[in-house]
This record gives sequence, C-alpha cells and structure tokens, in this order.
Amino acid sequence: MKLLCVLILFAVNFSAQATCVVKGPNVVMLTLDGVRNQEFFRGTDSFHRRKIARPQRGSIFKKFWKDHAQNGVVLGHKESHTIASQVAISLPSYQAIMTGHATDCRNNSCGQVKEDTIFDRLQKELKLSEKDLAIFASWQGMKFSVSKLPQDHQLFIYPDTVKSESLPKEILELQEKAMSDLPAWKESRKDHYTFEMGINYLEKFCPRVLYISLVDSDEFGNANDYPGYINSLKIYDDYIDRLISTLEKLGAYGEQTSLIVTTDHSRGEALRWTSHGYDDNANKNVFLFATGRGIKKVGKEKAKTSHSQIKPTIEYLMGLKPKGEVLPFVEVK
Repeated sequence: MKLLCVLILFAVNFSAQATCVVKGPNVVMLTLDGVRNQEFFRGTDSFHRRKIARPQRGSIFKKFWKDHAQNGVVLGHKESHTIASQVAISLPSYQAIMTGHATDCRNNSCGQVKEDTIFDRLQKELKLSEKDLAIFASWQGMKFSVSKLPQDHQLFIYPDTVKSESLPKEILELQEKAMSDLPAWKESRKDHYTFEMGINYLEKFCPRVLYISLVDSDEFGNANDYPGYINSLKIYDDYIDRLISTLEKLGAYGEQTSLIVTTDHSRGEALRWTSHGYDDNANKNVFLFATGRGIKKVGKEKAKTSHSQIKPTIEYLMGLKPKGEVLPFVEVK
C-alpha cells in the first residue's frame, strides 16, 4: 500500500512537471507595495510595539530569511538600494521600474506610461504568445504602468476580468469571488485573489514572463493600521515561499526561471510611517531579492543599486541586449 501511494505521488509530481515546455529563459517578478526596509530586514518597529500583541513582534519574513535569502542576492541593506522615480508614489515608481528610468509622472493620476516598458519589449522582440506573458495586479492603477499599449497584453488587473475557455476554472472562479469580496479601500481587490490567480497561472501555463503586483501592505500603511500592515507582510512571506517552492516543483522550467521580488517605495519613519511621497526615507529604504537562473548565491549585500537596473537585468536574463546597467551578482553562463 505504501509503495502504491509513493508511485501515485511520483506520477502526480511528474505530470505537473511534464506540462511545462521549456522554451527558453523565464522571469517571474513579484512586487509588494509600500514595504519598509525596517520590517523586511529587521522585523516589527519598536516605535509601534504597543500596537501589536507581544507574540506578533519580532521577525516578520521568517521563512524568507531562514530558507531563501542565502540562495540569491538581497539588496537594500543600510539604504543601499533606491527607487528610480523622483517621488516615492506608486504610479511614478512603477513606471520607472518598467521603463528603467524616471518618467514625467509625479502622482497616481498621471495617466498611461508614454514609452515601451520591459513587457512591451519582451513581447515584441521575443514574439511571446498571449499565454507566455501574464500580468496580475490588485491595484487598478497598475494598468497605467505595465505597458504603453495595455490592450496588447493579457492583463488580470482589477477591476477587469478575463473570460477565456482556455483558462482553468480556478482562475475564473477567483476573479468572480474577488469582485464579491472587495476590501475596505477602493480601486483594488484583495491580494489573496491576485496571488492565487497568479500562482495558478504559473502552474498551468509555465509562462515565459509572469508579473504579480500586490497592494494590501500599502493600503494598511496609508490607513495607519500597523497590525494590518504587519499581517499582510507575514502573508507575503508565505507567498514568496510558495513561489519558490512552486518553481522548484516545475523541474526544468523552474531551473530556467529567475525570480525578482521588490517594493515600489518605502515609507516614513516613526510617526511619519504612514507617509511616503517626498519623504527621503521612502526613496532610499527599498529592498530587492533575486534568485534562480543567473543569480549568484551571495545572500545580503550592500552594493549601491537602484530600481533603474531592474529592466536591464530582466532584458539580460531573457537573452536581450540590456538597455542600462544590470544588477550586480547577475551572470548567465
């Protein structure tokens, strides 16, 4: 009986791996909105300790630091990684990440990015199919940063829903449930639905490029809800662990995939923790983690880096000539 169970588990695992056709290198990117270095590197802020129960204090990204940090490169320690935009606001920062430099965007109402983004270039030059590039985002403003022509991509961005017979029923159901279970804030859906859709898509289609953008953390921060903010970060720790575990289970596809995790901007300190915008702390205190194909296993590093290097790094990892400086500790052999 035990042997039969082992054989069944092996068959299921092999079947999941066998569905992935390795077409070349792949990139998965995950962004967590408005996360401070304080909580990412050190844990809960002592200034706010009375707002949360004693058992909830201390390290937050426990799985990440225990199981994954040493298997890639972690940048941003001691203000060494900065945003690329001129203001620490979501849309300007996301546009800068996607284009590789600061745009003329200064607020969340600046409209569509006016030039090709990393996703536009990848789709055009690698001739990616519709299913090979997918973008999932909780915040509806992401539509204005990911592409100059968003209609050219498969976007799972709130509030739009994608209706396709080729999509697994799990994704179709998650889209519907998300719309009937909206958060207290406006202009987004809960991250739970966005992430579950994204990881389901990863397992089903093994895309060349996958981007998942989450926002709950920033919304809790803006609302001065420190316990809610901390809880969202602990959930993100689980999400990072699940992404890496899923890629490991996908065999050769996972081995050919690079993962990048970062935040769009940080937040102020102490009483100013709810603010960002032109706050100097929100510009400097951002982190970036990269692991997988082409990423050296060096752990935490203090190299001076910037969000402007994300786009050329993805270009390099995907086999294109990078338009800009690639992040350190990235080398494809």
